[in-house]
Amino acid sequence: GKTTVVGGLDKDIIAKIIRRHHNEIKYCYEQELQKDRSLAGKVAVQFVIDPAGSVSDASVNETTLANSVTESCMIQRIRRWKFPEPKGGGIVTVTFPWIFKPAGSQDE
Repeated sequence: GKTTVVGGLDKDIIAKIIRRHHNEIKYCYEQELQKDRSLAGKVAVQFVIDPAGSVSDASVNETTLANSVTESCMIQRIRRWKFPEPKGGGIVTVTFPWIFKPAGSQDE
């Protein structure tokens, strides 16, 4: 799964802001990981950045994690993020995949 960006914001800027919020996303996963030690998978979230740089919409685009608590926590967090205003106005649509696996688990 790769990041896709459609609109007037640079992919590197978006990636930097996503990295800045990494701990929020990690928190969502780790809360549920405490209940299910084998919880692992991918969650791709599609979100829309409006002309003011706010996230106007966010939804799960694809999931193999299949944990609605983690996914809705992620969506709530992402909706609060702030990005630079897109060049030339308009909206930017981003799809970003997160891969979750318990610490210490072996890669396949």
